[in-house]
Amino acid sequence: MSCSCIAEVVGWAVLVIFTAKTVYNLIHFAYTTFLGRLLGRGIDLKTCGPWAVVTGATDGIGKSFAKELAAAGLNVVLVSRTSAKLKAVADEIKNEYSSIQVKTIAVDFTDGQKIYVTLKEELSKLQIGILINNVGMLNGFGRRFGNVEDDKSIHDIINCNILSMARMCHMVLPQMIKRQNGVIVNIGSLSSAMPTPLLTIYGATKAFVEKFSRDLAAEVKSLGVTVQTVHPGYVATNMASHMKPSLLSPDPNTFAAATLRTLGLEQRTAGYWTHKIQLHFTDLANFFIPRPLLERGVLKHMEELAKSIKKASKSR
Repeated sequence: MSCSCIAEVVGWAVLVIFTAKTVYNLIHFAYTTFLGRLLGRGIDLKTCGPWAVVTGATDGIGKSFAKELAAAGLNVVLVSRTSAKLKAVADEIKNEYSSIQVKTIAVDFTDGQKIYVTLKEELSKLQIGILINNVGMLNGFGRRFGNVEDDKSIHDIINCNILSMARMCHMVLPQMIKRQNGVIVNIGSLSSAMPTPLLTIYGATKAFVEKFSRDLAAEVKSLGVTVQTVHPGYVATNMASHMKPSLLSPDPNTFAAATLRTLGLEQRTAGYWTHKIQLHFTDLANFFIPRPLLERGVLKHMEELAKSIKKASKSR
């Protein structure tokens, strides 16, 4: 077979793979975004158990998840570090949904091991149907890892983004497995699916979420527990303060509602429909574009974004 014939065969093979993957993803997108719920598929949140736990629950996505769960009829446990904010959100939920019980637990997830004694003591008293591992932090945006001056910030982001998820899952899983019913939602990031120079440690912590969640889902699926990984793109929250709500960066309420509608329909999701499209094209880019080329492109984009954010902050 001549070289030109081999090249033609390879070209057709790549085209077939690309087309098949795109068609599959379009069908999957339509089912998980629109058709699944219309067909009565997915998880009825009220059947999971009477209590839902949300970490990082006083702002942004976490607060919106808590309110959505309360609207669905679940009692909620709000976990965050600031007592005043916890009280404000708890009062807001109770005023809006008078039949819902709300508990608050004030802990700082950057404090490491010591907080889990308090958490275990409080949560062991409750029948927990849903756990939303939302707490997370981002530091050093646009800075090279070697230029991070504060050693503590490295420990903080690992404690907050990785240790918290592992410990919270380990805490609630036994009771969920015993009942053969429960849902765990682990919030990752689109950054886990792509190179993230200048967000090196943050991207690495979110890659942990992807690996940990998918393997845990495989372990407990047959035991009646659903584990979902959520990889949002930009959401207009305090963490992405340079973003305003738009089609590509929804507000937290829109994102949380869309994500909960995917429960039971897909294990790995981006939650919101435009983020799902972004995740699809990110996966395609990883498949077709050589890694060094992708890394250079992302690095250039991150450098430009960091400059624009710095410029915008100075002009305020």
